Amino acid sequence: MVIDDTKYVIPSNNYIKTETIKKQIILGDTFNHDMRHVFGWLHRFNGRYKKTAPFTINKDGVVYKHFEPKYKSLFFGVNDLDDKSIVILLENDGWLVKDNQKNEFITCIGDIYNKPDVINKKWRGYDYWCPYTEKQIESAVSLIKMLCNNFGIPMTSINHNTKIDKLFDYTGVLYKSNLSREYTDLNPTFDCVEFKNKIELI
Repeated sequence: MVIDDTKYVIPSNNYIKTETIKKQIILGDTFNHDMRHVFGWLHRFNGRYKKTAPFTINKDGVVYKHFEPKYKSLFFGVNDLDDKSIVILLENDGWLVKDNQKNEFITCIGDIYNKPDVINKKWRGYDYWCPYTEKQIESAVSLIKMLCNNFGIPMTSINHNTKIDKLFDYTGVLYKSNLSREYTDLNPTFDCVEFKNKIELI
């Protein structure tokens, strides 16, 4: 695992420099590519946008640290959840829409998705998805194990990406889509069972 803690570091205007006790690691998507989500963070709300995450893992498996994970952001906008969570984003375009006339796929932000790796699976109102890479998964496992050791978070993971009603006291690794049926990340191309096995393997 390679961690780059210089290239995409964000200023303190984009998170809250308050140390909080971490109990969960939550995986989500960037819904963009080429690290463009970071550019968005830096330019919204006159540079004071705080719906940010401490880590992004790009398609090549490189881990970018944006700020120290002991601090918090307003990623969910719910104090208790933001306080106790370390958010890791996987670079992924998310759900795709097929333009049958042009025989091409469009991302959720309106870009043309011209890669051949589209996965067809009906889930939460969408039919097509951008997959994750093995390099991303390998880096996510390594990063999570490191963070669990550093913050005393149990090295356990949810084995599915669907809604769970009672997560208030949960400690361990989970996915944004476990929190609400409105979230589509991590998407159904992610093998949650295999990932759980890798996380919990000593």
